[in-house]
Amino acid sequence: MSPETHPAVTTPTSTLFLCFLTSLPGPPGVSIQDAYVQLFPIDRSVCKQLDYVRDITFDLYTRHNPIQPTVLRIGDDEALVNSHFNFSEPSIFFFHAFFESSTSPTATAIRTAYLQRKQHNIILLNAQRMEAGPWYLTAARNTRVVGEYSAKFIDYLVSKGLHLPSLHLIGLSLGAQMAGVTGQNVKSGRISRITGLDPAGPLFSKWPKSLKLDRSDAEFVDVIHTDAGIFGYPRAIGHVDFWPNAGISPQPGCTVREVKKRNPDGIIEPVFCSHWRSYQFYAESVVSEYSFLSMNCESWKHFKTGECDPEQTPVSMGFLVHPHARGNYYLVTRSESPFSY
Repeated sequence: MSPETHPAVTTPTSTLFLCFLTSLPGPPGVSIQDAYVQLFPIDRSVCKQLDYVRDITFDLYTRHNPIQPTVLRIGDDEALVNSHFNFSEPSIFFFHAFFESSTSPTATAIRTAYLQRKQHNIILLNAQRMEAGPWYLTAARNTRVVGEYSAKFIDYLVSKGLHLPSLHLIGLSLGAQMAGVTGQNVKSGRISRITGLDPAGPLFSKWPKSLKLDRSDAEFVDVIHTDAGIFGYPRAIGHVDFWPNAGISPQPGCTVREVKKRNPDGIIEPVFCSHWRSYQFYAESVVSEYSFLSMNCESWKHFKTGECDPEQTPVSMGFLVHPHARGNYYLVTRSESPFSY
């Protein structure tokens, strides 16, 4: 059942009241071990008036401002002109996941990795209110709103000089589905590359293609699966799909016993460890060139028994993936950083 046809669970009066609440300061929220939860959801598929200050912003980092971002917004030419955005350099646009924001460890890891390369504009989505826990259904419904608005933001940047082929969209979990919606809705051209980091699975398996990532959303779509069938999407959806350690939970180092030994007080990590491996693998690939060599194979079983084509050239998973790679690729990783053999 798609979000458009999902039956209403509130009366018109309560819906109006909830929408009124979203216009007030708040809602009250708290971070629990880097996971942001709030008292009630912000459902912009129902309460359609976006708050362009609190609901969605875009944080720009460059080598000239690696710590403090410049907040960019559609139509704010002054902020863009006064920022360090360099239209002659490549840009990456990272979409964070459920429970997260532009300052979460996942977004910080991607930002830090690209800052080491020095020549990128790094745009981090910040939609914390719309992706807050524990409201997963609402967050999933909001991916459409976030994706469509992000597409308008990209069109705005193109109108100001962005070379669209230099833009690479990267999304983690729900963020990967947002990136897909964004790619579908950009009007100024076609996105050249989208990388999906363990795209969210719950609900999305039954939702239409217009609301999620697939290979039609960009010239090249590469996907890293690490928790397929639980928090991650269970099937191949890109031009090339990577399945490290079979692409399922638990990833090496992610059993409850291993996580508790490493982080005795951890509440969130034991649940999301395998899901998070996708962004950890990708961030490592940005700074460790020619890492995560993978083999095209019929299945994980064939890979483990050495039945892949021995004449093929391995392909790197992540940052340096070959744009002509197609199909399913398999590899094994270490249980801790550095993950690549």
